[in-house]
Amino acid sequence: MISGRRTFELAGRWQGDHHGGVPIFVLTHQVDDGDVPPGHARFVTDVEDCARQARADAGDRPIMVHGAGAAQALLRTGQLEEMEIHLVPVLLGAGRPLFAHLGGEHTELELVRRLEDRDVTHLRYRVRRPEETA
Repeated sequence: MISGRRTFELAGRWQGDHHGGVPIFVLTHQVDDGDVPPGHARFVTDVEDCARQARADAGDRPIMVHGAGAAQALLRTGQLEEMEIHLVPVLLGAGRPLFAHLGGEHTELELVRRLEDRDVTHLRYRVRRPEETA
């Protein structure tokens, strides 16, 4: 799993364990001396290195990404293959927008799955690479 630093901290660092021992790769801008993440968590400052480590650890299993900042960084560097959005009809009024700070590049998404329930719509998209849209 990859998490942004802000999400990791807001979640109480998941007490070092998220989903029964799944390693947590925390994407962060800096690591303070003496700040040792708990349990199965580790800090990574480079986006591509973070994705590489998570993929190596996951093997053929999917990698979950938590946090808008981490998702944006992975999307900007071409490291995000799919995106699942859980759309809930509630306006929070605060927080980090998921699609902010992506830069000027056009990114196309292909709808792979849509599941609707009374209180939520689950949308899964495949990120289309520039060479696929030309």
